[in-house]
Parts: sequence; C-alpha cells; structure tokens
Amino acid sequence: MSAVRTKSFPSWPRLGPQEADAAAAVLLTNELSQNSGRHVAEFEEAYAQWHSAPHAIAVNNGTSAIHLALAALGIGPGDEVLVPAYTFVGSASPLAYLGATPVFVDIDPDTYCIDPADAEAKIGERTRAVIAVHLNGYPAPVGQLAEMARRHGIKLIEDTAQAHGAEFDGRRVGSIGDIGCFSFWQDKTMTTGGEGGALLTADADLAASLRTLRDHGLVPAGPGLFHHAVVGYNYRLTSPQAAVGLVQLGRLDDFVAARRRNGALYDEGLAQLPGLSLPKTVPGGAAAPWKYTLRLTADPSVLDVVTLVSELQQAGIPAQRRYPIPLTRQPVFAGNPSNETCPNADLCASTAFCLPVHPAAEPEHVQDCVDALAKVLSDHAVGVA
Repeated sequence: MSAVRTKSFPSWPRLGPQEADAAAAVLLTNELSQNSGRHVAEFEEAYAQWHSAPHAIAVNNGTSAIHLALAALGIGPGDEVLVPAYTFVGSASPLAYLGATPVFVDIDPDTYCIDPADAEAKIGERTRAVIAVHLNGYPAPVGQLAEMARRHGIKLIEDTAQAHGAEFDGRRVGSIGDIGCFSFWQDKTMTTGGEGGALLTADADLAASLRTLRDHGLVPAGPGLFHHAVVGYNYRLTSPQAAVGLVQLGRLDDFVAARRRNGALYDEGLAQLPGLSLPKTVPGGAAAPWKYTLRLTADPSVLDVVTLVSELQQAGIPAQRRYPIPLTRQPVFAGNPSNETCPNADLCASTAFCLPVHPAAEPEHVQDCVDALAKVLSDHAVGVA
C-alpha cells in the first residue's frame, strides 16, 4: 500500500523548555530526593487537588503503585484478587510479589474494561479486592464495582495508569475506589520525565501506610531517626521528576481536551466504515482517550488484524496491535484456573488495534488515519457483498 503520509507522524510526549527549566532549577538546589526539600510534597498536594482527593502519594512508577496499594490493604499469600484478563501485565504481576493469586475476569468487548457480572460470579471465600483498570482512557463501570465491593466486603483498587482525566458520574477516576493508582510513564497522558506514579486515597490511615511502605517502612513520627516498623520498599519519586510533573499537571486540562477532540474526530470519521467496532463508554462515563482502540470485525479470511496493521504502517500510520496476548495466555500465569474463562479477552486480543490520539496529533493527522484505514478496508473489499 502506498503511503498516505509522506512526513513522519508527530510523536508523544512533547516536553519543552518549561519542563527542562523546572528540572534544572531543582537540580541546582541539590535537593534531589523526596527526603530533601518539598518538591515531591508540592507535587503531591497539587495532584490531589486536581482530583479533589484528600491524599496523593507519589512513587517511582505505576507498577509500584499497584504493589503498594495491595500491600497497604494487607493482601498476601492465599488471598485472591479479581483482575481483568485484558490489560498490561503490571496490573496483575504485583500480586506475585505478595504471594497472592490473580483471578482473571472477562471484559466488555466494547469498552475493553472489566465485566462486573463476570467479576461478581468469580468472587470466592478468599477474594480480598478487585482491580478496575480504566483501559485506554475509558472508565470502567466503577459504580457497579463499588456497590459489589461493599456488598462482599472487598476493596476496590482503580488502575488509572491510562486514564488521567477520565470521569465517572462527574468524578475523576482514581478518586472513587479505596485506592487509585496512576502511571507517569513517558507516553502516558502526563509524565514526570519517563517514569513515575502516584496513588490517591480518601483514607488517612491508608495514606500513612502507603507513605511508610514507599520509604523502606520508615515511620516519620517514630522514636528516632531510621525507625523502621515494617518491611518497606524504595519506591520514592525524585525531586526533579516532581518538578517536571508540576509543569505537566499545569497542562493536563489541555492534554485531556485534545485527546477528547481527537477521539470525537475518530468516532465521527470511522462511524460509517464497514468491518469495525468502535470503542464505547460506560453509562455515566466520560473518556479521556489514551489509545483509540477498536476491533476489526471483518471475516479474517478477507482481512485479519495483522495484515490491517501492517498495511496501515506501510501507509505511514503508527497503528499497533492492542495487547495481542491477554494475561490469561501469558506464560507467567500458566496454570491459573481462570485462564479458560475469558472469551472476550481472547476476542479482543485477536482483533483489536489502536490509532494515535495524543495531543501532538492535530485534526489533519487524525484524518490521515481515517483515510488510510478506509483505503485498506476498501482494498480488501471489506463490507462488499
């Protein structure tokens, strides 16, 4: 297929002089660690305020955030936690750190988020929590999940790594469950300079526990310096990262607005094309798209997703498969009893792909993606009887 774009597609992230100057200013203070200066604390306060949440705890990455959330809730050997089968491995791998077991839950193939009916069916005597992943920037049905968690006496953890700014019933996701977990990896909606993460909670005791676990089990109000009451971890964010994060946080509203604009342009431009299933948002939800993810519904003998993505890339469009191996098929989870119970995860793994929706993409770039996709479908006579 000939290229639709002859120029390179804009990339993400786009850091600039403001981020560089903020990091440099902190470097010159020699206050580089969370434990020297107030840079990390200032970022935490601003991040909590942006989400209307009482407490934010900054950490070194999103996987660490999930680990700390589980540890602070006392989850350990013999415990089970419900996890969607179709997500990044970091949503589930921290359970292995603690000796707990993931129970994989199927997803809604239209939203790519956890199916609350399947979650309810898989609650057992050892279930301690459910992890709701707001995949691709589309909110999970956290209203149903929160009600389910209350009835069964389990905890709700929100994995909001991909969904900064998405909302459910007017609240920003990550601030609804017992603990919300975020990632600031380099191509997320905002970054702290390549890596980073945070947790949100309304529970002051949980916040204190998370801060202690983040810093080697250190108890700040202990009887003396280096008082370590529990086994902890070194999951601290650095001061220069916090400075970058503050600048990015100041741009976050604009980032979210641009992603919503681009998502709406895809919705409109692709609505009439055959052979596609576009992403949907749960009732009460407002997406902040991180990846515009859709499924190819054409007969695979006419066009399969591998060929589709390859031809889009040849046309200059940075399309990608989206999680072609679900967690239920990952070797690390071989033998898990729930591996054969998630058919929608298998469906999405074999048919889903994504298009760029980040703020560096302007409407003309979105239109190039739409045009290229239309041409591939037409070339393969998708939708032609």
